Amino acid sequence: MKKFLALLLALAMCLSLAACSGGSNTAETPADNAADSDAAADNAADSDAAADNTASEEPLTIQDVWPEGTTVYFDVAAKAGGGTDLYTRYLTQALTEVCPGVNFVVTNYDTAEVGAEHAKNADPDGLTLTTVACTSMDNYLSGASNVNPYEDYTIVGKMIDGGPQAIIASPDAPYHNLEELGAYIQEHPGEVVVGCALGGTSQVILYNIIDSLGEGLADSVNYVQCASEADKLTQTASKAIDIANCSIPNAQAYEADGKLTILGTIGPEVATLENMSELVGLELPETFATTVEQGIDFSWDAGYYIAVPAGTPDNICQAINSVLSQMSENEDFVAGMKTMASYANTPDLETSRADWTAEWEAQQQYMSDLGLNVRS
Repeated sequence: MKKFLALLLALAMCLSLAACSGGSNTAETPADNAADSDAAADNAADSDAAADNTASEEPLTIQDVWPEGTTVYFDVAAKAGGGTDLYTRYLTQALTEVCPGVNFVVTNYDTAEVGAEHAKNADPDGLTLTTVACTSMDNYLSGASNVNPYEDYTIVGKMIDGGPQAIIASPDAPYHNLEELGAYIQEHPGEVVVGCALGGTSQVILYNIIDSLGEGLADSVNYVQCASEADKLTQTASKAIDIANCSIPNAQAYEADGKLTILGTIGPEVATLENMSELVGLELPETFATTVEQGIDFSWDAGYYIAVPAGTPDNICQAINSVLSQMSENEDFVAGMKTMASYANTPDLETSRADWTAEWEAQQQYMSDLGLNVRS
């Protein structure tokens, strides 16, 4: 928009200068007349271009962007069946209800980088979208991806604020909440083994939780590779690792069987024991109290966002957001988010972009703290 305004100002100045110089010429040669004719033609062409640009910024409806019969593609830079894929499919299913006649196609990519590149290089016409989250940021900041989600994409909406995760420990752990975990690490430096996706989001989460328990504690534990939820559950239950994170339903099921100790939960700032119980459909005991409820100054506000290629005109973005922002009122979408234990939140375009920027700035700091930010 700034570039557009600058263009209009430049054109206005050119036209103004041309008018002034024309008034001072009292005698013109044929060459001057020819030059003036060429300039007039150029000015006319510039005026037409300016008019076209102005028209391109006029407000659009979603019917202008996605007319009936249009196919809209959602790129998911992940395999089918994962969290990103399911979030996207719940969204597109709800979109079919409010955009009848529009065909939504979800495309999965076994190689995340291929999917990210495809979405980045798509035409900026609002017909190719992609789902992005803090994982996209971490992959870029760590050097695992060459797609910069903050610069190569433009946010058109937000789907969720995030979802709570349980912090789990081995069944006979000598600590039963996060404060006791901090005290134990203080007294036993170098002994606690933390299972996570090394260099990934789960390491960022667990590092910051432990760091919030006391200065230097996050560097007094051992981080080992343990990325999948199944591995985190089985290895914690077998005492191969001491600490990990996992979904609340799985954590409760394992705890009920005496296989785990629950130390608490980490989630967005809005999460409480009460609304988490409503969200997951389970009556959660006090052991699932959030970090904030346990007096720890750290929450994990990690939303999922919908983006389009950078350079997509803002009026197209606004039109798409006008539909996405309705999803918090769509019963099927909200129900789908609950099955994912996630807080549905689909704000306006300005708020969505502000939240995305805040997360980007936080992830840069988190990755730098871990020594994993190769982009700084």
